[in-house]
Amino acid sequence: MRQQASVQKLMDELKEQVQNARRLSALSIEELVLPDGALDQLARHFGQTLKATQLRRVFHDIKRLEQTARRSKPDEFSHIRTQLALTLPELAYAYGRDVIPREFYEFMRTLLHPPSERFQGKEDVQRLVEILTALLAYHKFHGGR
Repeated sequence: MRQQASVQKLMDELKEQVQNARRLSALSIEELVLPDGALDQLARHFGQTLKATQLRRVFHDIKRLEQTARRSKPDEFSHIRTQLALTLPELAYAYGRDVIPREFYEFMRTLLHPPSERFQGKEDVQRLVEILTALLAYHKFHGGR
């Protein structure tokens, strides 16, 4: 119960940071990616409830979108936003099937919603990839399933 409260507090702090940054590229991630930082703590919590396969699946989908964003012109970016928005129903489906934990769904929802605000350009998608890269690395470090 105590660990659940600390994870919820961490989630609330992350949500506040993301909302204050508005655009994802404005989010300062230096402290988030440090050992014992927010992403390390989340990965430790997810270690027993989130399969590495599911985390990698989300990571690779986002990574593909980043590569598409790099090649696209600024006026074509609405397609990327649409694809990011479509990630949320897929995550909701995975959560509904108990394939991913609620906290991971909420974390991703915080990062992705609303896509029209969070993602204005390529650098926003790059920041999302950086966050997921750190989470994936710490998840593996902590022996995630």
